[in-house]
Amino acid sequence: MPTPTALDRFRFPSTIFLSAFLLFWVQLILGKYILPWFGGTPAVWTTCMLFFQWLLLAGYVYAHALTKYARPVTQAVVHCTVLLASVAVLSYLSSAWGSPIAPSASWRPYGTDNPVLRITELLSVAVGLPYFCLSATSPLLQEWHRRVHRDSPYRLYAISNAGSVLALFAFPFLFEPALSLIRQGWLWSIAYLAFVVGCFACALRLGRLFCKSAHANDGSSPVGGDVEVRPADSPGLSRYMLWFGFSACASAFFLATTNQLCQDVAVVPLLWVLPLSVYLLSFILCFEHQRWYVRQWFHIFFAIALCAVSFILFGGGQGSLSIQIAVYLLTLFAACMVCNGELARIKPEPNRLTSFYLCIAVGGSFGGILVALVAPKIFHAFWEYQLGLWATAVLLLGKLLREPDSWIYRVAAPVPVLLLAVAACLLQAAILGVNSRHQASDYFAGAIAAALFVHVFVKRHRSLPEKVRRTAAHLCGIASLATAAFVLVASSFAHSGHAIARFRNFYGAFAVIPREIVDSRAAAYSLVHGRIVHGFQLRTEPYDRVPTAYYGTNSGVGLAIAQATAAARSARRSLNVGTVGLGVGTLAAYARPGDTFRFYEINPQVIAIATNSAYFTFLAKSAGQLQIVPGDARVSLEREAGRGELQNFDVLVLDAFSGDAVPVHLLTLEALAVYRKHLRQSGMLAIHITNTYLDLRPVVFAAAAHDHLNSRWIQSQGDGLVSSDSEWMLLSEGELPKGSLASSSASSAAAVSPRFRPWTDDYSNLLQVLKK
Repeated sequence: MPTPTALDRFRFPSTIFLSAFLLFWVQLILGKYILPWFGGTPAVWTTCMLFFQWLLLAGYVYAHALTKYARPVTQAVVHCTVLLASVAVLSYLSSAWGSPIAPSASWRPYGTDNPVLRITELLSVAVGLPYFCLSATSPLLQEWHRRVHRDSPYRLYAISNAGSVLALFAFPFLFEPALSLIRQGWLWSIAYLAFVVGCFACALRLGRLFCKSAHANDGSSPVGGDVEVRPADSPGLSRYMLWFGFSACASAFFLATTNQLCQDVAVVPLLWVLPLSVYLLSFILCFEHQRWYVRQWFHIFFAIALCAVSFILFGGGQGSLSIQIAVYLLTLFAACMVCNGELARIKPEPNRLTSFYLCIAVGGSFGGILVALVAPKIFHAFWEYQLGLWATAVLLLGKLLREPDSWIYRVAAPVPVLLLAVAACLLQAAILGVNSRHQASDYFAGAIAAALFVHVFVKRHRSLPEKVRRTAAHLCGIASLATAAFVLVASSFAHSGHAIARFRNFYGAFAVIPREIVDSRAAAYSLVHGRIVHGFQLRTEPYDRVPTAYYGTNSGVGLAIAQATAAARSARRSLNVGTVGLGVGTLAAYARPGDTFRFYEINPQVIAIATNSAYFTFLAKSAGQLQIVPGDARVSLEREAGRGELQNFDVLVLDAFSGDAVPVHLLTLEALAVYRKHLRQSGMLAIHITNTYLDLRPVVFAAAAHDHLNSRWIQSQGDGLVSSDSEWMLLSEGELPKGSLASSSASSAAAVSPRFRPWTDDYSNLLQVLKK
């Protein structure tokens, strides 16, 4: 066999790197492109990830079948044919849609159609075949590399994941600020053509090599000259189950972490990128070289991370977004390093490479199905995060206890005892609730006490017989898992343990919780999403018609409706109010006879809750005429404007949240243009911007300045019982009300830095608006 040249060794890594880069770049392009069409919820990205995992699995099945049943030359011909077909599809879509991989507006959903099916169908048409080709590249070209160069291809897996990570960080920090999504689509298509050329070069190298081998052997070899003898032994069922289990746990926990972050902040590419980058980084480290995964240290790290994230789940660190993100990401990193590190330790010989990758892909897809499809059907809250964390611990400990030479049995490293100590800390966290600084200090004091206990036990542990040490390891492991399960289950109910009803669907998880009011108004019912209250109603008359929470009479929206009501009465006409987001229907309390309040709500479950008089009666007891329009508000308003059905709202209230996350697509210049079409002359736009972590004032001020609108920030203080602290932004061409407790600005132009770039559908920067 001729000695490989430098070009030979470059073509395979470079093509694999480019394929991985394009694979994840297109995910972010399409994810952000369709996000506004489906309500901007975390489930949109989760569904996109599930679709891409399915296609990744399909690509791995194709690569495995092709390398197993076809001759090398046939493999090259077949794959080149599929690549040419994908280029033809891109060319057709470019002419049909006006740009590649960017679906036309005709694909926007109508009403409350099944979002999962619609997203799957849309992505299949937009990028199905090209993504399939990219998915098959890594295992297929690694197998070709093994045949051509006769060495281990596993380091190419690390190169592939490095390309993925680079794409993830290039999107929010390089591509998104500089290029529109349409231009990114064109640039991606050009890069895809370069990728196809690289694949052809690799196929040509494979074909030439084996054609020469076949000619030299007079065609005697049935596989075109590949006479390698494969070992007779094959991985057993238990090994396949471990491949599947660890990949499923890593995938499910990664998606659950993404949901956990997005529901509390915002659904933006940056918060997609961070968990996905951590997930891929673990692959890079574990498969680049075995020195990166030191088992005992990462197992201890995982136990500590389990303890730390329990602190967060019980309400610790609520005042700091950076602490929460850091803990969530470090926990994800620890879990993924454990899962992928164990995968790398039990990977097969290179000749079984494609079956190994196929099993990983099956496990990853299964984890995605659990989070995106199964969990919303069987869970009433976001419990998959705790379940994924605990399942990882179970799988890891089970594997270690089955290994006779496992390091947990060594005298110098009694990990089961350490796990038990951590479990004790977790139990203390569950009992205390860590809702105050004093309780948090008790929690960490318990951790220190547990560490001292471990130190003492280690010294005495060395004198115990081996059988006793092994029995103690099993008992401590079981106790640790049981205690961790108790704590994680308790954390699932920490913020809605007394719920009288729970609901969950594609758009989120909600609970109706009794709330005590310490005065004559007695009790109330609250609607919560995660940790965030989305409205409540007093249960006794006449207080059940009082606007509560963020919608009191001194709030920004209360002042806006009061001014609009006075103007409508002086003009002897009824009030016309539109609301983006229904909640519990609190704003209907402002309606008087003859007034029209039109609610736009994407979540059918929220509509069912708000119209159920057993929970809330704002809508049932309202004096005005109420209309509820199901579906995404922005899409509905755009369609109404396109049909000439302008609503002429006196006030349009923007009050859409998912947890504490604001749908970014409702705050862009394009969205503002849609809202203005439906406002009466001098009508007001009231935008609810109360948020724990984000200061959205610059975003709204910049948008108002761009459209030459007057704007004012209204900050009102609640009484702690009926009304809550709130922040609203009011925009109008006319005069705006002033809040007695507000810090306000009459002009947006003077309140925002000229360097602040308004958000658009193509651009948003979360880092700019993080609260210090």
